[in-house]
Amino acid sequence: MISNFSDEVIKRASSDAKHLLSKDLQRAIRINKSAGSVSSQSMDSIPKGSHRGSGSEETMLLVSECRRLIRDVSSALSMLDADEFQALQDFYIHDKTAVRIAQDLCVSHTQIYRILNRGIDQFADYYKNGELLVTAKRELEFKQPA
Repeated sequence: MISNFSDEVIKRASSDAKHLLSKDLQRAIRINKSAGSVSSQSMDSIPKGSHRGSGSEETMLLVSECRRLIRDVSSALSMLDADEFQALQDFYIHDKTAVRIAQDLCVSHTQIYRILNRGIDQFADYYKNGELLVTAKRELEFKQPA
């Protein structure tokens, strides 16, 4: 699917994928860990509600969204080849340096950047069946003058 898109779209989608892995996923993991077990509030008396719902409901929705993101990222990562999977996971999730990852995979540190870039491109293609590519294309088309 990735071959159907321009280099500009692929570059934008790869940038979005890097942000997703380095920022959004990290946030989702922190929220999921801090949430522990989310349950609904107990009903001892009539709840004092607001038009926006309870904080507990909002927390449950946020945790659910975070778990969905983690699941979607895990699914896309699992479709990568072993070196790409390991490199992306170590670099973006475990914050290992490229030199350390190169040592772990027994490749040169310059080769690691090729593996990371190829892995990011593939991740962008696999994440939610190419959603990052489609979104990048739409955003670039929207910015172009008519």
